Amino acid sequence: MRKLKFHEKKIIRKTNFLEWKREGGHRENLITNRYHMGGRDDYKKYRGLCRMMQKQTNVMKQMDPTDPFRIQMTALLLETLYNMGVIPTRESFSL
Repeated sequence: MRKLKFHEKKIIRKTNFLEWKREGGHRENLITNRYHMGGRDDYKKYRGLCRMMQKQTNVMKQMDPTDPFRIQMTALLLETLYNMGVIPTRESFSL
């Protein structure tokens, strides 16, 4: 590799190659350490699961409360979240 010129060194000095704006920066490391996750891939899977669960709960909240499909899916989703350890009880989505 060739030796960098003065203006190239100046630009590189101001660039942080380890942390990018779109990656979330410190939040990713904070969550990974707090929940003892193995690495970045685990965090991405966790974030994807959270996003998917939020979408499902929002769709179910918009449905009619007396709809039998909503009641069945709510019970199934609460059971799944409880078995995964995300919520402490099977009471409601508010947790």
